[in-house]
Amino acid sequence: MDEWRARPHVQKFVKAVAKEQGIPEYTIINLTRTKKGEGYSGIIFMITIKDKSSDRELDLVVKSAFTEDEHRNFLPIEDSYANEIHFFTEVKPTLNKFIEECGMRPTNYAAHCYQIHAEVPKEMLCLENLRTSNFELFDKKLILDDEHFSFIFNYYGRFHGYSFALKARRPEDYAKLVAPIRNVFEQFTKIPEGNFKTFLKDTSNTIATYLEVGEDDEIIKKYEKYQDGGIIDLFEKAVTDVCDHTTILHGDCWSNNMMFKYETLGNSRKLVDMRLLDLQIIRDASPVCDLSYCLYSGGSKTEYDNLDRYFKIYYESLSMTLQALGCDVKTIYPFNLLKEHWKRFARLGMAMTFAILKLKCTNQEDIVDLTDNRERHEAARNKYNDRDFKKRVKDVLYHMSKMDAL
Repeated sequence: MDEWRARPHVQKFVKAVAKEQGIPEYTIINLTRTKKGEGYSGIIFMITIKDKSSDRELDLVVKSAFTEDEHRNFLPIEDSYANEIHFFTEVKPTLNKFIEECGMRPTNYAAHCYQIHAEVPKEMLCLENLRTSNFELFDKKLILDDEHFSFIFNYYGRFHGYSFALKARRPEDYAKLVAPIRNVFEQFTKIPEGNFKTFLKDTSNTIATYLEVGEDDEIIKKYEKYQDGGIIDLFEKAVTDVCDHTTILHGDCWSNNMMFKYETLGNSRKLVDMRLLDLQIIRDASPVCDLSYCLYSGGSKTEYDNLDRYFKIYYESLSMTLQALGCDVKTIYPFNLLKEHWKRFARLGMAMTFAILKLKCTNQEDIVDLTDNRERHEAARNKYNDRDFKKRVKDVLYHMSKMDAL
């Protein structure tokens, strides 16, 4: 594999991890990497090593940042890796220690991190491969169903609850914990020639052509402010808006950044566990940023219409978590704020959904990502399933309008 051979620093990193795990001599028996469109900031290698002396095998996932200036000058790669490294070295240990001190067992919400390398521009993280514990990715072409959304909203209730509680009980510790976190979403809007802004602007203008006079008049009027670059301004406002009721977010929460575990029951499967992937866009912000992004990018009109029920699932999970940690949910995050925050912060979820849905409606061979040049983006501009994309984004717009969030 060319990418592996071209990165001796990654090979050296894996050797250090293996040695720390008691495998000084090994052979690589499997080596693969992520596909196009699965990660903007670097290359992810999946590696299985085999101990030469004992035949013990170790399955690893190595996230390695792009080192080339052509990528780093136009993408917030340093900030992204700094966030994820901070999550595994500070956020996760601090939250887990706090939870245990409160007499509660923390949820395993992310993979185990074996080792990190923070030197710029060769940032790397080595994580456990969750596939060996029977976790799997959800097919990104498919719509998440009610079972998955019920589970996810319950899960986010617990995940958000940990940070909410730390903030309430130990505000100084929380302030120190979130201070180093960098707003990667905001950085995307500050890159002058970045593909993200061009892509978002072009996609927003394309969506405007889907709206038909006489059928979508109400949406047309509300959508005017998103056209001709307006979506960039509104997105920037959404990702920099400050409020009092914040928690540490997952950040980049579409279905490809989650892994699920199932239990076989006869001829059916039951979802029993999940893990969060890609903690590069963690933020201290309203939980609605996570919830709206997840719902709109992964669901359909059927799931959008069930949002009130998902609100209740989320809030019950949040309430139980906070109560177990000695806090009162009504004081920390009153239920009425969920819908109020949806009106204020769901535009972030909507904007990211435009990008994600276009990716989901594109065949693998035609996918471009933020590292591709403008010519490649131009060539791939119309290589997606226009009919599916049109239907799904219009469903998002109608639901946003219904929630008074458009």
